[in-house]
Parts: sequence; C-alpha cells; structure tokens
Amino acid sequence: MLIRIINEQFNMLGIGGQHRVLSFAEVLVRLGTDVELVSPYFRCNYKYFKNNYNDFYIDRRKLYDSRNSLKSFIDNTLILLYKEVLSNLPDAYIIGLPSPLLRGFISYLAWMRKIPYVLDFGDPWLSPSDPVSWRKLMDKLLINFVNLAPAIMVPNKWFKEFVILTFKRYTYLSDERLVELENKIHIVYPASLNIADESSIRKRLDRDPFTMVHLGDLRGITALKLLTHLIRQLHLRNKKVAIMVIGGGKYAMALKSYVGLHGFDDKISINIIEPVTRFDAYKYLMQGHIGLSFHEGMYWKPINELKIVDYLSAGLPVFSTHGTDILINNYNSLIFNDSNTFINSIINMIDNRSILEKISLNAISTVKTCCSISTVGGKLLLILKKSLMY
Repeated sequence: MLIRIINEQFNMLGIGGQHRVLSFAEVLVRLGTDVELVSPYFRCNYKYFKNNYNDFYIDRRKLYDSRNSLKSFIDNTLILLYKEVLSNLPDAYIIGLPSPLLRGFISYLAWMRKIPYVLDFGDPWLSPSDPVSWRKLMDKLLINFVNLAPAIMVPNKWFKEFVILTFKRYTYLSDERLVELENKIHIVYPASLNIADESSIRKRLDRDPFTMVHLGDLRGITALKLLTHLIRQLHLRNKKVAIMVIGGGKYAMALKSYVGLHGFDDKISINIIEPVTRFDAYKYLMQGHIGLSFHEGMYWKPINELKIVDYLSAGLPVFSTHGTDILINNYNSLIFNDSNTFINSIINMIDNRSILEKISLNAISTVKTCCSISTVGGKLLLILKKSLMY
C-alpha cells in the first residue's frame, strides 16, 4: 500500500505543522506501509527523505514572505495539480492543510480519480489579521473541501468544534447532517516517536540541578515575563535550577542576558541548544524534570500539540498556560493563568520529588494510551480504510 502525503514543506528542523504529518509518515512506515512525501518542490520516498532531510530543506522565511504570495498560490494549485496528473496513482492521500488552504484543490483531483483521501488540519486556515473578505472566502472553501472529503483529521476537540461552528455560520445543519459531519471529523494526536521507560524516569528524579525544558524557539513576551519573574523568585529562595531552550530564539538570548546582567548565574543557568530534529530532541528532553509550554492567541488553535506530546513521551510534567485534550490538570500537567501559581507550583515540584515522580509516570501513561505508534497508526489505518468505502 502506498500512502502519498502532500504538504508545502517537510522541514525536519525548525517549527511548523509539517511535523504533524511527518509523525504520521513515521508511524505508517513503522507499521509496514510505503509512504511518499510530495510538495510543490519535490517528491521523495519517506525512508530516503529521513536519511537525507537536509537536501530537502526549504527556507520558511522566503516561502511565507508576503511578496511570494502569488508564487505560493501557483505552486500549491496549478503546479501541484499538474505534477499529480502526471504521477503514478497512490492507494490513498493524506493532504496536509492549511498552509495554504488552497492546496485542498488537490482533493478534487483525488475525488475525480476515485482515490481515497483524508484532509489533515495541523493549523487554522485563517489568522485574526486576515481581511474579512479573505476569511469569508477561506471559510467557504473549507466548507466545500470538507463536504467532499471522505474524512477529516484535526488535532483536538476545540478545533473540531470550530470547524462545525464555521459550517453553522454559513450552512443550515439538520440533526442528521450534523451527526454525519461530526462522524467525519476525527481527532488524531501527533504520534510519539519514543516513550521513556519508568526506570529511566526514576533515575533522573533526584538529579541536580532541577531542569526545566522548553522545546522550540522561546516566543512571546508572556513567556519572557513569566520566566524572568520565576528566575528572580528562585534566586531569592536559593534554588539552583537550569532552563534548557531547545531551539533558541531572540527571547531565549534575552533571558540568558537577563540572568548574567543581574548576577543570577551563580544559581540559575540558561542553556540554549541549536534546533534539532524530533528524533534527536528526545535525548535532551530526558535531561529535564518538567516541560514548559506558553501560548498567546486563539484558544482553539492546535496549541503546541507536538511539543506537549514530546514532553509527555519523555515523562515530563507539562507546565502550561493553556489546556488541550491530553493535558489533565494536576495529573500529567499543571495549567496556570497567573505567575504566582506558576512559580509556587514549580517550587513545590523542586521540593517534593515524590509528586514529580507521580506526575511524570502519569505523563507516560497518558502518551501510551493516546499517542503511541500502535494507537495513532491503528487510527490512521482505520480512517484510511473507511475512506476507501466512502
């Protein structure tokens, strides 16, 4: 069976929703399915791509530069459609959306050729800064794509609700049609690439210094304010800690400068790690005690889902400004909305390693249930099988 996954880019380094569909590719290959990656710029067998990913790197800054909007439109519609018309037929498609949503036009080709396909949404199809007219056009395109598609995959329940609300804004949904739409939209979490064993988690519990990990570039002023406040309080209370940022970013550099300038570096260290692939991130995550997740913006976005899955996979309790489906407050995570709760909870975790152990093991339990290779792979294959019969 050959599954063709379509997305604008598949960079294994750096941020982006492509990591979601790449996790699906890894799952399917581990389960014995052939996978081909297709973008407007290359076509490649996943196994070859995985070993030579640097050869297929695409500069996201140029790709998403507003001056290249016309090129992106042509690349993701005419060029992609033309290449697919000339290609051999896969057994099924997974079409990654929405950057841009216009790539959904490839679903019309799959439908006409009677090839089963699934639309996967890794991100919203609009931004609050988009003009109203553009957002309305994208909403109506979304409705057409979803109506035609055999199945839709989304990363959390809020995103599913937002898709349904978009339909209700423009279309009357009878009770029967609503049930049909709900059954078509499947919540599928990103797959965990590696799950820590309990013995390795127990071994690191008493390791010093207490280490907080942030996976990905440190972004947003909220994160910077929370961390500077935390650092100040930890230093006052004579706590020796390390903050590891895997990816860096300007705010990570600002945080490191803040620690040095205020003389906090006798107890607080900021370690900045260059961007790594998800496969390589695991060894760094295993050096931590907790994972940090900050978010500013629309609550219904698939907020840091990949990051959260990777934290849980390494047995790191997630300290987060937001909730999502797989985060259960005080079970595998701590969800906070003010700096005092954030700071006091971290100090409590530093001082009470038995609580840290319990929540760390709960994290592993969660990810085994929701995001393992067998769980995500089984769900993907079932969805694809159902789309064959649509």
